[in-house]
Amino acid sequence: MRCQSAYPTRLVSRFVAPALTALLCIATGRAAPGPIAIKLPSKCPSGIAVNDRIPVEFYPAVGASRAPAVVILHLLGERKMRTWRAFGKYLAHYGIGAAVMTLPYHMERTPRREPSGGRFLSPNAAVAAQAYEQAISDTSTVAAWLADQPGVDPSRIGVVGVSLGAIIAHAAMGRDARLSAGVAFLGGGDLIGIRQRSLLFRLWSAPVPNDAAERLASVDPLTYAGRNRPRRVLMVEAARDELVPPRYARRLWEALGRPPIRWVDTNHFALSWSPAEAMRASKEYLQSVWTPGAEPSVPAVRVITVTVGLVFGLDSLGSLAAQWQAVPLGHKRDHTAAYHLDLGLGTRGGFVELAASQGRHLDIGLARRFGGRAVRPVITLKETF
Repeated sequence: MRCQSAYPTRLVSRFVAPALTALLCIATGRAAPGPIAIKLPSKCPSGIAVNDRIPVEFYPAVGASRAPAVVILHLLGERKMRTWRAFGKYLAHYGIGAAVMTLPYHMERTPRREPSGGRFLSPNAAVAAQAYEQAISDTSTVAAWLADQPGVDPSRIGVVGVSLGAIIAHAAMGRDARLSAGVAFLGGGDLIGIRQRSLLFRLWSAPVPNDAAERLASVDPLTYAGRNRPRRVLMVEAARDELVPPRYARRLWEALGRPPIRWVDTNHFALSWSPAEAMRASKEYLQSVWTPGAEPSVPAVRVITVTVGLVFGLDSLGSLAAQWQAVPLGHKRDHTAAYHLDLGLGTRGGFVELAASQGRHLDIGLARRFGGRAVRPVITLKETF
């Protein structure tokens, strides 16, 4: 396992350039022809007509006659598909076809008077399990459709998922041998544990009922992890994740036989706000595993770590400040930075700080205001965004 963070010397090559590429995909749509929009019947129907057809937008690979292809699975509660369409165009531009699939109970598949994706959060384990089961089945349905397309190589079908999409991707890979490779961002295993400890579930749902374990085991990625070991999957996880706590990412990583994994010193939302890194990492990893004779590449994943909190000691009273963790200096066992050089902007101006992490929400260090003369000891209580 290696921790990766944003170093200023590599910012342009690893962050700015991919971001500009992604913006071009969004703004111009020139990365790929299409998309081909279809609706496929769900093979695991819910009985709700609006939910039982699978909207798919397929972006064929550019410049390849028998290209690999992936199913792209979005995050929980998604309401717009702009980022995922850009993701599909980006991969297609680099020779990987992409089918952007709408998960059950999201957007146009949402029954009336229900929030998008709400059934995945239901305290009723049977309701949640049905949503997961249909999502896993629908992923296989789209993979089977991809394998039949004339421009797709059926031996090189994969899946890319983010958050909820990553959990579904892991489970689908464990069930469906057609999915020979995958990239999973911010996922994990042990659905009962996630429901008990995730901040999202604690805010949204009632306590987990006693019969939930048996019902959710049938859709838990951990149940199928052993079947997924021969295939290739890259995991990308957030060290400060409050929604899918890191322990559940590590648990699945162990069950999968310790596949390639990258940790970023951020929270659950950083990669969603920096989609260019997810796009680039997916492209590089998938190209390497599907290139005959090539060694699998485990690309670095770098995102900007930004915190907001109260800084005590820089002024006579605590002041609210936002800080950019510009230079991490070593990492702790939990993959957060042990020491770091920060640039901050508070209510009384900018400052620079050299800090030591004492926990996920506490730093102790030395800080100096821009233009100031004194270096002061400071304590920062922070939340990472």
